[in-house]
Amino acid sequence: MKILVLGGCGAMGSEATRDLARTSDFTEIAVADIDYHKASHFCDSIGDPRLVPMQVDVSNGEGLRRLFADYPIVLNCTSYAFGLIITEAAIAAKTNLLDLGGLYNTPKQLALTEQAKEAGVTIVLGCGATPGITNLMALKGASQLDRVDSAHVAFATYRTIAPSPGLLDTVLDEFSPGTTRFFYEDGQFIEVPPFEGEKAITFCDPVGTVNTYFVPHSETHTLPRFLPGSPKRVDVRGTWRPETMDGLRVFNQMGLLQHDNLPGKDFSAKKALREIFIAQNVREDEGVWAFFLNVQILGHKGPQAVKMTYNLSHPMREEWGCSCTARVTGIPASIGAQLVAKGAVKGVGVLAPEACFDPDEFFAELAKRDIQIHETVIANQTLGLA
Repeated sequence: MKILVLGGCGAMGSEATRDLARTSDFTEIAVADIDYHKASHFCDSIGDPRLVPMQVDVSNGEGLRRLFADYPIVLNCTSYAFGLIITEAAIAAKTNLLDLGGLYNTPKQLALTEQAKEAGVTIVLGCGATPGITNLMALKGASQLDRVDSAHVAFATYRTIAPSPGLLDTVLDEFSPGTTRFFYEDGQFIEVPPFEGEKAITFCDPVGTVNTYFVPHSETHTLPRFLPGSPKRVDVRGTWRPETMDGLRVFNQMGLLQHDNLPGKDFSAKKALREIFIAQNVREDEGVWAFFLNVQILGHKGPQAVKMTYNLSHPMREEWGCSCTARVTGIPASIGAQLVAKGAVKGVGVLAPEACFDPDEFFAELAKRDIQIHETVIANQTLGLA
């Protein structure tokens, strides 16, 4: 079986491709990028003859449909900006698709589920870290309860602000006033401004307990739909290093995260700030690098109130260097693609990981790559929703 990895030599996609080369049985792994020379150089650096470089423009929907027809599985590791056009092309080509997460595209992609069912394909939205691993943490907790009241997702990303243009866009978008962020409660999406919902979350060491804030992740769209028990409350919070958060707060207060063009200019303050960070080219530093996840599921088992907490840990800088964000994001995409190839999914249509995969099987695969999931159970507590 062949697989096509869009953005397969990018910041996130490169780790998905490396894991596919190390662990998969695919006979061909096509590595697609807008820059053919970049893709070719990356393939040469891996040295696996199954890797085939390819130039692809993911903004060309008709070209994607023709290309996808030759591949039973496509893994989309490009920017979420292209998620919808890639999903439409996969359905038209009757090709299975996984992506890393859609943010604003998720509701539009979910609306295509009937077309995907008619095409007989599985579209897995958000098979990275968050969304992705976090969805399966939530499923693991919910499956052990009789009633699920709420699901709380959090992440701590410790890295430089701009290790790649895409990762810079992510952090600027998360706290931009022009971004719609929300939590789900009682069937409604409650919109909130930047830096709302401050909550202290304890992640694995060396991050420990830090404050997190609401971010616009797609778990809020999929967990109420697919998670057993249909929780009444779902929210996602995140944080970066303290100095990054301090800077983002100041940038927000000074209007530097506004995406509207400045008066008389053809660029926005946010775009100018983005260009400054990219020009500085500070991809690595000596600080802590980590991408840790925390999911809390609150509900009941019989008469008991129960809180299920899941934390993710991974090797630190001494072993992984500065690749933690890419590995914790790209490796789950590789695992998901291999499970789809093996037929280990639960249905067709536009789905999320919690509707596709067995969490224990997925976590066992993560453990083989030194990514560990830790479970803590507290019962007989008075547990609130927020």
